[in-house]
Amino acid sequence: MGEKMYAVLKIFMTSNQEYLTAKEIKQQLETYHIYIERKNIYAIIAQINSFFYPIFHDNLIKSIQRGGNYLNLDYFEDGELQFLLDNITYHEDLNDKDKLSLKQKLLCFSSSIQQQRLIHNDTPSKTQTFSLLINLTTIMKAIEKEKVISFQYINYEIQEHHLVEVLSTHGNNNELYYMSPYRIISSNNHYYVIGYNQMHQNRLSVYRIDRMRSIQTVKNTYIDMSDELDVTSQVAKMTNMYTSNIDDTLKIKCDKHILREIVSHFGQDIYIEETHDGRYFITIEDTPISDGLIGWLMMLQNQVEVIAPLFLKEEMIKRLQLMIKQYED
Repeated sequence: MGEKMYAVLKIFMTSNQEYLTAKEIKQQLETYHIYIERKNIYAIIAQINSFFYPIFHDNLIKSIQRGGNYLNLDYFEDGELQFLLDNITYHEDLNDKDKLSLKQKLLCFSSSIQQQRLIHNDTPSKTQTFSLLINLTTIMKAIEKEKVISFQYINYEIQEHHLVEVLSTHGNNNELYYMSPYRIISSNNHYYVIGYNQMHQNRLSVYRIDRMRSIQTVKNTYIDMSDELDVTSQVAKMTNMYTSNIDDTLKIKCDKHILREIVSHFGQDIYIEETHDGRYFITIEDTPISDGLIGWLMMLQNQVEVIAPLFLKEEMIKRLQLMIKQYED
């Protein structure tokens, strides 16, 4: 019966017709070398609905009088599926093969009619010398089983005016690195592994997973220093160059037309006053003062002015002066 249920479900999922009669289903089943009476098709549809009811809380396949049977539900809403597909498409660390595999698996849960509604975006082909998915899988299993991993870590050199990958020779054993992995995290659209490398005693090490090659588990002794080194408190600092340990009250003046940009960056929990010159005076409490914030403020150029804290304003002036000097020289 499982084979017949699968065949009937597949017929509904791949059909471009909105409705299918029992006669049409019977004819298509014969292409799968399944020969049954039309009355048995309704029993199979009832079994499919019974199987999926705990998931959807409704019948997956419904019928309309004199119209036939139709697929009532998709596993993903259109927006959910579009979001997942776009994140796969535009993830810069996924190679083309992994992107295709992930999309095909996702679309197995989508009807042909739903797929016609989706926007299928394509990005230029990008050659990757590694599989992010294999790297993630290997490290995740090592974390679960508390196994040491070995890997190579890449750097770049310029050859004939082009960048080429080269292996770093600063590992525990020349090109080979060893670490006891504790956690994988995602930051700035990249994955990082946090763990302990005996080469760097009394501190955690962090490696970007898309820069790791030839990852495998080894029989070295796993060292658990996660409690002593407090992984949780160091995760943000170690993985995000834009994160700061300094929080302060940020006060800025900005042009009205960039208010949406301000809200997108800080959220709506900000204090705003309108100034006499038609600009906004904005106060944001407990703001991390970091390189990322400075870069973002400088990107807005003269549309924003830092009022406080004073040390941030002075740092902005210093960097602007260095930029001016660079272009004057």
